[in-house]
Amino acid sequence: MERRRLLMATNIPLESFSIVISILLIICIIASKEHTKLNRLFLWMLAINAFILGCDIFIWIGGGHPQLVGAMKAANFFVFNLGYLLVALFTAYMVTYIRGKGSAVSDKIVPVITAFCAVAVLLVIISMFNNMFFYFSEKGYFMRSPLHWISQAYPIIIILLDMGIILKHSGKLGVKDTFALLSYGILPAGAMAVQIFINGLALVYPAATVSLLIIYVNIQVEQSKRLREKELELTQNRIAMMLSQIQPHFLYNSLTAIAQMCKKSPDKAGEATIAFANYLRGNLDSLTQKGMVHFDRELRHIKTYLSLEKMRFEENIQIIYSIGATDFMLPSLTIQPIIENAVKHGICKKEGGGTICLETMETAENYIIRVSDDGMGFDTAAFFPDERQHVGIENVRFRLAAQCAGTLKIESHPGGGTKAVVTIPKNK
Repeated sequence: MERRRLLMATNIPLESFSIVISILLIICIIASKEHTKLNRLFLWMLAINAFILGCDIFIWIGGGHPQLVGAMKAANFFVFNLGYLLVALFTAYMVTYIRGKGSAVSDKIVPVITAFCAVAVLLVIISMFNNMFFYFSEKGYFMRSPLHWISQAYPIIIILLDMGIILKHSGKLGVKDTFALLSYGILPAGAMAVQIFINGLALVYPAATVSLLIIYVNIQVEQSKRLREKELELTQNRIAMMLSQIQPHFLYNSLTAIAQMCKKSPDKAGEATIAFANYLRGNLDSLTQKGMVHFDRELRHIKTYLSLEKMRFEENIQIIYSIGATDFMLPSLTIQPIIENAVKHGICKKEGGGTICLETMETAENYIIRVSDDGMGFDTAAFFPDERQHVGIENVRFRLAAQCAGTLKIESHPGGGTKAVVTIPKNK
């Protein structure tokens, strides 16, 4: 009895302090207002870790009170099963972070680990009825059954697999990130080893809390810093893109065309003026658009731009739309600059003009946007015909990669037209 009081005096303050640390980290993550997949996974890990610690404290306090056995069984059920879920979440977190570092990880890892944990949960449910892993004595104390070790083997096996994956990708992760991720296996494993010699000492989840703190300091804080830097760079790129789109020659030519139209066809001049205003509004709106936009919005801006160019060049520009997919998001002003390059450097330099085709389609994994023209084309090895075009296209490439892991590929050769293909993954 004296030993139990000593264990309670150690375990309850230790686990309570771990709960406080988990809650403080949760507050820090929420306060950052960075809604990334990595942050969501980390929040779930912290919340579940805190809940498990709370359940374990309740079991320690309730011990020796037979009237609380039912509640303690429920708490113990959560401790075991949420522990398996916590390991599965860490696997998903680890895989997400490694992929973010540019290293390929098999899509099968998380489903396999999840299935493995589901089996463990099923065994715990069975144990609730046949006391295979644990039971509560008549006096209301938690007791381990002979097969209790099986319940502990599941998370150990998963953690060992995770550690193998971490070490495999340590080259991409670097020393600091590798150590931070490995701590989630090393510290709880060390705690388990101590518990073998000091039965009843609750060190595993406090050790897991320390690991989460290490991950937060070494990975989450750095990730948050990188996100802020990327957001600043994206803002600067949006400004650069907006300014690059408001080109003096285009504005002058459009206004001149509208002025001439006022004499010949006032009604059409009115429509053209509205289209021109909408075009400017679209460019200015992109300056304040931090997130991605629906493709329908981008398509409207493209059609507005092309209506102005059609007004100037009339039959020299033919436009074909083949829109097979619209229900997706993309960075603002992604396709319009590509269309503009097709007009300015492809069609307008070709005697008699030409045709621009805009196509969208959906595959199992991606959304594809293809812009093609039968204009003059250019030598891609020699890069782009002018610096403004080069900066605009590289701006598009950067924002695609940063905001949705998208890509832009351009194929062209002199006299053979140009084809630009934007690929946007569905899972981003």
